[in-house]
Amino acid sequence: MKLLNFALSTAAYGDTLIGLSFTDQIRRPGIEQHFVISEAAVPLVSSRGYDYTVLKASGSRSAEEQIDACIRQFRPDAVVLADYLNYWGTLIRQYDTDPWFIDRYGLPLLPIDIWEWENTPFRFDVCGRDYEREISKRILGMEAHLRPVPVGHLTPGPSGRGLPYRIMDPEPCPDTAKRRRLRADLGLASRDRLVMIPVSAWQQPDENTPGATDMMRRLANRVPDLLIHYLGRLPATTRFVFVGHVPPAFRNLPPEQVRVLPLCPPNEYRDLLAVSDLVLSLSLTALTMVRAVLMDIPSLVISNRFRVAGPADIEKVSVELGSLTDTARSWLTETAPIAPFRQWPKGLYDFVQRLFDGNDYLDTLGHGELLDEENTVARLTELLYDPPAQQRLAGARSAYLDRLAALPPTLDVFAEAARRVGLSMP
Repeated sequence: MKLLNFALSTAAYGDTLIGLSFTDQIRRPGIEQHFVISEAAVPLVSSRGYDYTVLKASGSRSAEEQIDACIRQFRPDAVVLADYLNYWGTLIRQYDTDPWFIDRYGLPLLPIDIWEWENTPFRFDVCGRDYEREISKRILGMEAHLRPVPVGHLTPGPSGRGLPYRIMDPEPCPDTAKRRRLRADLGLASRDRLVMIPVSAWQQPDENTPGATDMMRRLANRVPDLLIHYLGRLPATTRFVFVGHVPPAFRNLPPEQVRVLPLCPPNEYRDLLAVSDLVLSLSLTALTMVRAVLMDIPSLVISNRFRVAGPADIEKVSVELGSLTDTARSWLTETAPIAPFRQWPKGLYDFVQRLFDGNDYLDTLGHGELLDEENTVARLTELLYDPPAQQRLAGARSAYLDRLAALPPTLDVFAEAARRVGLSMP
């Protein structure tokens, strides 16, 4: 069986890793894999040993012509879209190509369905945009939806087309001696607590970023300022590590508390994650946070549920929270208008809500509200320094991981997906 995998993300390593992890889990004799990727994904795909074709955005051949040549040479039995949104959106926005020209080949399409699309309105709510962009509903006609867990639900969904599978195999953590050495290399003393703050390129839009709104750019620049104030209230033994893309505002943290590391191979990133005491994310679906949960590392996500247009809304926020600290009030006065977000700075508050209704994954995370300074700082402090609070969250992770472990092997899930589209396993 030959599978042609599309992993076209140009800005989010996590989506590419999800596709690679699925491929790794079904790797076996008789299944031949080939990837169609963007230039940004070359280091990840090549490190796994897969053959690949880089889709060029410019040159003498269109994207359609390049894909046509790849299909004629590789002669796949099926196409895996890793993931559905990136395949559709990237071909339209980056390559000005109709994604569904691929139907002409008559190949079964197996989408990796990160967002559980059948439960959505196929529209995004984006910070600073008055309209909601419509997403293609083509997935509804596909017989099998491969749903990575976490973040997805552990159940098939209302249509029964969802096929939940473990997002990745358990990642090995360094032994005690290696952990001690890695922390020493970072300059950490035994009493220090290390917070990893993952930030991706898509979270730093500028004037040249397609689709970015003024509000998105403003939130990208301003949210770190408020977060830095919160982090500054943590004990002095707290350290912070960033890898790769670091918003300049975060560098206003005390330099003696910050480690800024270059982008690194996946195994080195895994080791750095394994020696962290907490992952702090501003995106509820961040893959780094998923990996942390699977590695039994505490995580806390910060989001904003408030829409603030002006002074009257600021007072409503203050009443709802009990009060606003002077810093939060001042920040909000200077930054408004702002919209709710679960994925900073993009938004997607309402869209992501459907993915998390009744989702046990939420129980494995600590939660902070961006404008609620006192409670957010208290939660951060607990997860870093309070053993009972750490144990309660660890218990929730353990219970969730037990349910996750009960899912069938990913190869069996793929076999069922193949059966639904008329393919036989080798």
